[in-house]
Amino acid sequence: MSIPIVMTKAGRTNQTPDALNQQIIDAATALSPGLTANLPGSLIEDISSTETAAALVSDAAVTELINSITPYGANPFLLNQLGVLYLGALNGVQGGTSTNSVNVVISGPAGFLIAEGFTVSDGTYQYVVQDGGIIGSGGQSPSLYCLATQSGSWAIPANSVTQIATSVPSGIALTVTNPTTGTPGAQAETEEAYRARVLMAGIASAEGMATFLKTQLRKVSGVQARLVSVRQITGGGWEVICGGGDPYQVAYQIYSALFDVSTLTGSVLSVESITKANPGVVTTDLNHGFSNGQVINIAGVVGMTEVNNTPLTVTVLTEKTFSIGNTSTFGNYVTGGVVTPNLRNQLVSINDYPDTYVIPYVIPPQQIVTLSLTWNTSSTNFISPAAVAQLGTPALVSYINSIPVGAPINVFELQNAFQEAIVSVVPTPLLTRMVFSVSINGIGVSPSPGTGIIAGDPESYFFTNESGTGITITQG
Repeated sequence: MSIPIVMTKAGRTNQTPDALNQQIIDAATALSPGLTANLPGSLIEDISSTETAAALVSDAAVTELINSITPYGANPFLLNQLGVLYLGALNGVQGGTSTNSVNVVISGPAGFLIAEGFTVSDGTYQYVVQDGGIIGSGGQSPSLYCLATQSGSWAIPANSVTQIATSVPSGIALTVTNPTTGTPGAQAETEEAYRARVLMAGIASAEGMATFLKTQLRKVSGVQARLVSVRQITGGGWEVICGGGDPYQVAYQIYSALFDVSTLTGSVLSVESITKANPGVVTTDLNHGFSNGQVINIAGVVGMTEVNNTPLTVTVLTEKTFSIGNTSTFGNYVTGGVVTPNLRNQLVSINDYPDTYVIPYVIPPQQIVTLSLTWNTSSTNFISPAAVAQLGTPALVSYINSIPVGAPINVFELQNAFQEAIVSVVPTPLLTRMVFSVSINGIGVSPSPGTGIIAGDPESYFFTNESGTGITITQG
């Protein structure tokens, strides 16, 4: 008889006594058909209850063993196995062994993937790349942490690791160096330190793809944390939005974290309407970002099919509208249509030899916010308007420039930020007026009816000048 293993989010679940008892009776009956019919019920109950008690002890032991196999409580052998699982099978020596480490930079063609386990050498010793990386647009990888494959301790002078030990495809020229001195393995990593390293790797790999990817993207140099978003698209697929950073480093993190790169989708610029006129005017669901004279393509329109898959020259009217020439003789627009190119899409090719993958992601456009605030007070004491402006402006700038990509402006948050900033000179109970006027990209906007929410482009972010020149605060 085998005891099934039932796993939940809390770990392995114990079998109930009734379930184990029934499994024992079923197993005995399968081996000896008619057993329950030929023996007294009291005897069957006595035998099965004794077996059930023993099975409960065994079942509890199995649960305890399985639930203990974590970096917290695993014995050294199991801990090393977890290290292989979480840290990689090719990551040099395991915990508890003295070894050297060195940081290297690999140069070569942009987009070439340096996989975990890639090996470099100083001519005597070999060093294994621990986390992998990619060669960026400047022709260099970020600093890659390597561990020696041999135990022991020796000096690693700067610029001494200059050999590529892993074979690379013909036509790909790579060079390597260590800009700084390596770290000799003076003593073995303690079990506690190794246990902590394995635990953190396990936590990172278990936190879910979307959360893990956002965490990794925010580690890329130059990426702004508030400009990172990972969205599940209706109907399947993922849209990754990321502002800042080297495109190859961003694409590498997406490639490393996503289970299936074929589910990646970029931004889609959809047609909302096309007028039948001279000139015909196209309205899009997102800010198009085009300029006058740009040539675009429209596909998938139902009704006004004459516009499909033909070069069209743009004359910009507004952020979401442009004209495309005479459509007065065309059919009536019914629905559909996708406009290309979409200027916010970034496509990056990653060479994971022998294969190449195109990784799309969205670079969020910037929406410039200007804001004016008129305030007043019931205080009978003199309050300097300049002091109020000096205190309030940085708070409003900070709020606008902290809004995550795609999130709206909340007028109530603006009010709260202003109130908290000026409370030292104008106590909140004495404030009698706060009227905000907001413009986005030079166009005045108002909150949605019945709310304090001012929405922008769902893939864009708000920005106002850090110096505060876009903020005007006056008493009135």
